[in-house]
Amino acid sequence: MDMQLAGKVAMISGASRGLGLAAARMLAGEGVRLSICARGEEALLKAADELKAAGFEVMALAADVTDPDQSKGWLDRTLRRFGRVDILVNNAGRAWPGALAELDDAAWRDAFDLNFFSAVRLSRWCAPEMERLGDGAIINIASIWGREAGGPLTYNASKAALISFTKMLARELAARKVRVNAVAPGSILYPGGSWERRFQTNPDLERDFISHELPAGRLGTPEEVGYLVACLASPRASWITGACIPVDGAQGKLLV
Repeated sequence: MDMQLAGKVAMISGASRGLGLAAARMLAGEGVRLSICARGEEALLKAADELKAAGFEVMALAADVTDPDQSKGWLDRTLRRFGRVDILVNNAGRAWPGALAELDDAAWRDAFDLNFFSAVRLSRWCAPEMERLGDGAIINIASIWGREAGGPLTYNASKAALISFTKMLARELAARKVRVNAVAPGSILYPGGSWERRFQTNPDLERDFISHELPAGRLGTPEEVGYLVACLASPRASWITGACIPVDGAQGKLLV
């Protein structure tokens, strides 16, 4: 099926590895031109080289999306290079573990700055560009631990806020032909990721976690998340907006 994405431009945050890089590969495979960013320049340039070697058009900029100036600079550089932005994938995020008594105000601010406010800011700046083109897609990478109880306190709260933001922004932008959706991954295994580090430290945890939490008998892969990102970015998904779609192999326990 032609996903009608050829020639479009996607901005993807946190794209040096894991879910962001998988989304970049999937979109590029459909003919999308890429603008990718991450804080770590070395890993980002390695990812960009990999994508370029596969024949994809890529612009890479090391930037911290929690910094408004760097975030806006990334958009400005993208527009200078490509002249447009059709797709925004807000993927940058991480978890701050700790119980309530262990988390000071700074930890809460850091979690929300990265997991929530970076997406709000980029959406606010990119939406007018998409409206100008008469079409666009904003895709927020949330988590099943924003749809239901689970995960660290700051992570769950900030991802829940991101899902709520997705729904309300979708309603605001629907008449302007800009679609907004969230993807809610379950536990995803990839090199350098948090689950790989946990399992290397404690192999017994992997067996126990899978047997109790994952009906499919394994963790998910970044590519399985990237596939849904590409589907939601496609104009063929024109009537899907305001949704939060889990990609979790039935790990989550919500009915809807």
